[in-house]
Amino acid sequence: TTSNPFIGTDIVSVKRISRLLEKHGNRFTQKTFSQKEINYCDGKANPSVHFAGRFAAKEAIKKCFYSSGMTNQIGFIDIEILPEENGAPAVSSILNYKYKNVMVSISHESEYTISMAILGNGSCSFPSR
Repeated sequence: TTSNPFIGTDIVSVKRISRLLEKHGNRFTQKTFSQKEINYCDGKANPSVHFAGRFAAKEAIKKCFYSSGMTNQIGFIDIEILPEENGAPAVSSILNYKYKNVMVSISHESEYTISMAILGNGSCSFPSR
């Protein structure tokens, strides 16, 4: 287990994700997002903004895990971020990792989304590889 907090952040161009969605469609979404995430984003008025937000959040979470030094590979599809009842994003699963406290925040406007993630103190145990 780790005892230090780790922070990750990422910013994503909504236009970039929009282009990926136009060019690769289902191939991009199915390699990057869970079906629940796809349903959530597709249900919004502007799906690109929400896909971009989740993409940024997944990058931020990956940076937390990478900076911990305990792993150097987590796929986008291995991380699932779903909304709480109040709409706040919550990490519902990360591959085989057991964790107590991974917090994520997503903010977006028309052109960019940004996300910050924190892997809290003593909150994570890593599977042996």
